[in-house]
Amino acid sequence: MRVVTMNGIIFHLPQGVHDDDMLNSHFYSVNGPVSKNVIVFARSSKEQAKNGEKLELAMSNINAEVLELLLEFVYTGSLIIDSANAKILLEAASKFQFHTFCKVCVSFLEKQLTANNCLGILAMAEAMQCVELYNMAKAYALQNFPEVANQEEILNISREDFVSYISNDSLNTKAEELVYETVIKWIKKEPASRAQHSAELLAVVRLPFIHPSYLLNVVDNEELIKSSEACRDLVNEAKRYHMLPHARQEMQTPRTRPRLSAGVAEVIVLVGGRQMIGMNQRTLTAVTCLNPQINKWYPLASLPFYDREFFSVVSAGDNIYLSGGMESGVTLADVWCYMSLLDNWNLVSRMIVPRCRHNSLVYDGKIYTIGGLGVAGNVDHVERYDTIINQWETVAALPKPVHSAAATVCGGKIYVFGGVNEAGRAAGVLQSYVPQTNTWSFIESPMIGKVLCQ
Repeated sequence: MRVVTMNGIIFHLPQGVHDDDMLNSHFYSVNGPVSKNVIVFARSSKEQAKNGEKLELAMSNINAEVLELLLEFVYTGSLIIDSANAKILLEAASKFQFHTFCKVCVSFLEKQLTANNCLGILAMAEAMQCVELYNMAKAYALQNFPEVANQEEILNISREDFVSYISNDSLNTKAEELVYETVIKWIKKEPASRAQHSAELLAVVRLPFIHPSYLLNVVDNEELIKSSEACRDLVNEAKRYHMLPHARQEMQTPRTRPRLSAGVAEVIVLVGGRQMIGMNQRTLTAVTCLNPQINKWYPLASLPFYDREFFSVVSAGDNIYLSGGMESGVTLADVWCYMSLLDNWNLVSRMIVPRCRHNSLVYDGKIYTIGGLGVAGNVDHVERYDTIINQWETVAALPKPVHSAAATVCGGKIYVFGGVNEAGRAAGVLQSYVPQTNTWSFIESPMIGKVLCQ
């Protein structure tokens, strides 16, 4: 770097820049949309220079050509910008706070986005806090992932940027295999420094959505995977997801959340209910689902029966199971299954004990039906259903028979809260079941408020 004195100001010039290239005098006669910081500096510098003071202005990474273009834009409002100088012009304009100039550069770069440069522009926009360009580059990179994945640029970005990119739910890919292959290529570009991050990178690949044969024939045979216990655990998790579809509800992780481009989404399903018509009510057979990602409702196959109420509904894997209920005064044992792939309901089984107002939940891939109201009153009977072999079995009975209770799974136990006891009153009791030992325990305490769950 050379030091040149001009008009009492000491300029630190990059190598290769001539004295007469600095266009120093222009800083004293700017009337265009230049930064206030530059104007103030120029005025104060001029005064100090008259007093014989030496001033220093360090201008690193800015060459004469860029300065000339900046000043020409200030004077004339015209600008020569092309793909070769757009980035450095934006960086210089941002440094001097030429906001109008920045907007022109951003507008140009947005039109120049390609699969080959979008990640570089994204990183630059983030470093410069250029929100508009950042959002445009990010959207382009996500939408065009298959093309971006084939470029050399993606192999040269930082680990943090790479993880942020491939972990995004909006990454547009029809095959998660491509995401996996991109991760492996990125690691192998610099294996000495990157192999240690294999597990972190593999953890953001949606391995459960990779085809089982690809997992067995390709992923399992990759040396990077074989040499890392953490990576093998992630692959085994994906295998279990494929092998145990009935237990998928118990396996929810960020890796089991489908990307938006997969056309698959977790939804909230409403089954049946009642509708008020004046002073009367009627039973609904409608089944609808809400996709919260796009905030839109969709109709599903209606219930295959009418006037049934007080049944219990639970999801297991990708299917929904409806058990029991009451119809025309008769307590039922029917179990119906809604198959999401076929969008239809089928009668698949019958419980051992007919019941209504009972609880259903899933633990370890099996459906438990707990308590409820039977033909002769409250039911203490508890049974569980294996959806794979289509078989029910009885387990230990509820210590305190209740109906209309609330139930959940937590820490390897099943908990039943409150409900209605045999006397028809709210039950102040908490009951817990340990599946491994097939035992129940309960707590009755004044500290537990009486809970009635309808």
